[in-house]
Amino acid sequence: DLIGLEVKLNASGASIGVVKDLTSAGNDLLEIELLEGKKVLIPFVKAIVPEVKVKEGWLKITPPPGLLNL
Repeated sequence: DLIGLEVKLNASGASIGVVKDLTSAGNDLLEIELLEGKKVLIPFVKAIVPEVKVKEGWLKITPPPGLLNL
């Protein structure tokens, strides 16, 4: 259900990319393709992904500093 959801920053609501995959590797990881084409892995935990609205087609993330720059 998460694949294809738009990813927004929680602070600003700005769209930053799309969920491409969900990987279970001990902890679930969201693979997000950022608008500039780079892919990043985000831990699928409440502290980082506080809001998921599947019916509305989006989720919000609060990434720690540097997470999107890896």
